[in-house]
Amino acid sequence: MKIWKSYHTVTAFLQSYKTNLLILSLYGVIAIGLMGPMASSEVIFPYPDPQSHIGYVHQARLALEEGQFPLRVAPVENHGWRYPGFQFYSQVPYLFGALVYKFITPSNPYDAYKLVIWTSFLVGAFYIYRLSLWLIHSQTGAILAGISYMSAPYFLNNIHARGAFTEAIAQGILPVVLYYTIQCYATGKRRYLLMSSLSWFLLATTHIITFIYTTLAIGILSFIVFLKTRKIGFQWSQLLPPVIAYGLGWLLAFYFLIPVVLMSGNLAVGKQVGGSNPFYSRWYTPLSTLISPTSLPPAPSETGFAPTYGLHPAVGWIFLAAWGVVIYYHYSSRRVPYKLQSAQPYLIGSLWVFLIALFATWSPVDFWKFLPRQLWVTQFTFRILTHVMWSGALLTGYAVVLIFRQRLDRRHLVIGILIIVIASRPWLPIPRSTATVADLIKEPLFRYSGALDYLYRAPMTTLYGGAELPLLPLDWLPGYATWDVFINRPLLLGAEFRYPLWQNNEKPILHLQGEVDIDNITGTASLEVQSDGRPFDTIPLTSRALNWAIPVDRAPIFGEDLGLKFVLKGSTNDGQMLKIQVDRLFFEGMSPARMVIPVFVTQNSCSQKGISTLCEITLKEDAQIVQLPILYYPQMLKVWVDDQLMQYFPVNHRDHNLVGLNLKPGTHKIRVIFHGLVWTNWISSLTWLGFILASVTLFIQNKLKIRS
Repeated sequence: MKIWKSYHTVTAFLQSYKTNLLILSLYGVIAIGLMGPMASSEVIFPYPDPQSHIGYVHQARLALEEGQFPLRVAPVENHGWRYPGFQFYSQVPYLFGALVYKFITPSNPYDAYKLVIWTSFLVGAFYIYRLSLWLIHSQTGAILAGISYMSAPYFLNNIHARGAFTEAIAQGILPVVLYYTIQCYATGKRRYLLMSSLSWFLLATTHIITFIYTTLAIGILSFIVFLKTRKIGFQWSQLLPPVIAYGLGWLLAFYFLIPVVLMSGNLAVGKQVGGSNPFYSRWYTPLSTLISPTSLPPAPSETGFAPTYGLHPAVGWIFLAAWGVVIYYHYSSRRVPYKLQSAQPYLIGSLWVFLIALFATWSPVDFWKFLPRQLWVTQFTFRILTHVMWSGALLTGYAVVLIFRQRLDRRHLVIGILIIVIASRPWLPIPRSTATVADLIKEPLFRYSGALDYLYRAPMTTLYGGAELPLLPLDWLPGYATWDVFINRPLLLGAEFRYPLWQNNEKPILHLQGEVDIDNITGTASLEVQSDGRPFDTIPLTSRALNWAIPVDRAPIFGEDLGLKFVLKGSTNDGQMLKIQVDRLFFEGMSPARMVIPVFVTQNSCSQKGISTLCEITLKEDAQIVQLPILYYPQMLKVWVDDQLMQYFPVNHRDHNLVGLNLKPGTHKIRVIFHGLVWTNWISSLTWLGFILASVTLFIQNKLKIRS
């Protein structure tokens, strides 16, 4: 009897959602086809960015197993020093990827990565379908709108050329935001308000750039809708539900967004964004390739491809044709079907969003210099094509109905699917890669700029003995050249580094230990050590091994700090800068209050237990500063020493800032947890509690209404 009842329930459910399930199945099959270049489960394509994201999926699983929720710290990135990549970069895609990896594809993070992307295809297309159906009242047109969205050239570029995992997932969430925001405005219903706020939260914690520009794009759409409806039944109260939903979305994501806002000025990526005008990236988006009917690089090259293989941003002729059809019908005074008239304000708004986004992507005029620097976060103008995608997809469904009117049937659907999919085919690159999942699992790291973007940079205010000195200037920017310094540790010859002065009772000695590329020296050479441009010591370069002690207390001082520089006296065989790999660069001779027990010593006395880093460290009289294997972030860590909360401060280890503690001689038990900003956590927690209570209350009320 129970089996028969269960069968009856499942059958009734399938019957009531039959159409939606069939449409989802169609989208699922098309999505599998569009993921053709990623068919292998062993060889990773594209290269190299997906390896970084797949590595983060692996680390997200480790973070979940530690007990992290929400995800904050990448457990093995940056030597395992608790790098908060998830706290500052993205959370939702890696959380879903980790859950899939743990419970569905436990031996292959690449399969989990692909399954999350496939879901993004599905969700994005389905919600474009739902919104389009609500606007144009044509199932065929709405289905084609969804397919045009998932087949958009830039969507495929993000997945197959850039490997922009988080941005691709954001492109799947964006239509959800759009649908529920419009429903929230049109109906004011509480369920749409709650779903709208949840979708804004998901977008914010997935990809901040898409979140910011979606806010602007929906703002433009809302303004056009307001202009078109202000005299025909518009009420100011309609604006309240979507505004509340947006604010609620912010509060739900407060623990994530506010640290980004407050800390970005001191994070490496913050300096990069503020100094990089997107206008100078427009060489990637000339108008001719943007509107090309096939995938073309922005400029001729020896290989016939762009510098990033397959990255050929374009609008796509499906969207261009749809925009042209709608413009023609709108401005040629042709009669629009009655059932479309109520949707006209939204579709005219889509026309303007499409045009503005396309212009911003291509613009020959540097309007960016007049905009707030915060909007430079987009970095590349081609990212704005995301808003060409959703507006173009809505216009596609509208254009289909305008052309065929009431004559639309299944034949048009089949032919439309073929045309859209075939038109997107040039943006599916031939896969080229030798990177394997097996190799990635051995070392699942993000690497490169992703490992540097969210390092906290604090100026050196105290000269510590025993701590490794920076090898880069304080204003360094993330990139491959910077990554080379982090990995290969070259001494930057000719660059001046400024250090705080020592106390009167100290006689600092600078130790330089490393390896010289002696075979590249022509004749004899030496390093001249300068203080504010004046030499005070010379290091002869006569052997491969370099080990020199520099009495810095003899250096001429002309200000309130020391400007130290190493200058090569001599020449090299290849005319390039001489390579000197630094093993150690540190001061000695400081007072015990400024002597550090360095991280390579303390790391052996520390272990990870869940989300806590536990250390047991013994100090003697000669050093009172402990440098922990934990990256420094002000107010975002809790540190207990012998069960007492303690203040911490930054101590440099090369170009990392690590947690420093001032302790008395003896043995101390230390526990450290990364928790983010406490007050933002409380605000988000209380908002989530209210959100859950409101959702449960609404659910119970609906159940009671159904029963009554």
